[in-house]
Amino acid sequence: MGAFRLLLAVLVAVSHMGKTFSGLNPGVVAVISFLIISGFVMTSLIERNYKTTASVGRFYLDRALRLYPQFLLYFLASCAVIDWLLPGTPQAAELTIENILTSLTMLPLGFYMFGVGSSWILPAAWSLGLELCFYLVFPFLLIFKLRGVAFVLSVGVFLVACFGYINTDVYGYRLLPGVLFIFLCGSYLYRPQARGLLVAGLTTVAASVLFVAIMTGVITRHPFNAEVTLGIALGIPAVLVLTRFKYHRVDELLGNISYGVFLNHFVVMYLLRGFWPVAYDAQMVTVVLVLAFGLSGVSYYFVEKPILALRHKLRAGLKTTAAPSKGSGAIEST
Repeated sequence: MGAFRLLLAVLVAVSHMGKTFSGLNPGVVAVISFLIISGFVMTSLIERNYKTTASVGRFYLDRALRLYPQFLLYFLASCAVIDWLLPGTPQAAELTIENILTSLTMLPLGFYMFGVGSSWILPAAWSLGLELCFYLVFPFLLIFKLRGVAFVLSVGVFLVACFGYINTDVYGYRLLPGVLFIFLCGSYLYRPQARGLLVAGLTTVAASVLFVAIMTGVITRHPFNAEVTLGIALGIPAVLVLTRFKYHRVDELLGNISYGVFLNHFVVMYLLRGFWPVAYDAQMVTVVLVLAFGLSGVSYYFVEKPILALRHKLRAGLKTTAAPSKGSGAIEST
C-alpha cells in the first residue's frame, strides 16, 4: 500500500494548496483512507506483537517511535520558518511557549477546535492527535473483543453529526467517537472473516448511499459530510484490494516517503510564501511536491530509519520474553 499512501499524502498536500475536485476536498477523502489503513495496520501489529494487556505499554512506545521523530523535525522546522519569514501572520501569532510545548506532545493537536494546541504551525498534524486517541483505546477494544460495541456506538455518533444535529466537522470527522468505526472497518479487513467482510461491505454500501443522498440534496450538505462518506465508500474497497498485493521494494520506497510528505508540505509552502507571493498553479504545485518528496527522502533516511531499528528491537525483545511459556500469551513472530 506504499504507493497508495503516497497518493493520499499528495491529495492532502494538494487540498492545502486550495485544490478541489467537483467541489469536494480531496484531502478529507484521503484522510479517511488513512484511518482505514491505520485500523488494518494496527490490528496486524497488535495481533503479531502486542496482544496482551501486559504489552500495551510497549505498543504505545512503538507508536511513539513511529510518529514522533519526523513530527518533531518538521514541527520545529515550521516554527523556525514562520518566525524567520512570516512575522505578523496568524501562524506567527501562535508561536507562543504554551502553544509550542502543548503541541509538541501531539495529542492536543487533535483538540485544536477547543483552543488546545496550535492549528497553524503544522496544520496537517491535527490528525496525528486523532491517531494517538485511537492508539490509546484500540488495544483494549481488540484484546477484550469490544470492537462490535464500539463500532455501533461510533456509527451512532457519526450519523447524528452527518445529519447536522451536532457539529458535523468536529464530531463527524475530527474526533474519535464519530470516526472510530472507520478505523474499525480497516481492522475488520485484517484476516477477514465472513462477519468482518459483511460489516465492511455494509458500511461501504451505506456510505455510498449517504454520499449520493448528500450530493443530490436529499440530505443537507454540512462541512465534510460528503467527503467523509465518499472516503469510506472508496477507501474500504481500495484497502481490501491493495492488501492482497505482494511486497515490492518500489512500493515500500514510496510508502516510506509518504509520512514525510504528509508532514512537510506546509513547511515548504511557508518557506516559498516567505520569499514571494505564491499562486498555486500547476507549476507551483509541482514545485511544492518535488521539494516535499526530496525532503521526505532525506528525513526518512536520516531520522526515521535509525529509529526503525529500535522499533524492531522492541518487538524482538517482547517475543523473546514471551516465548518460553506457551500459555503466557506468546506473540507470533514477524
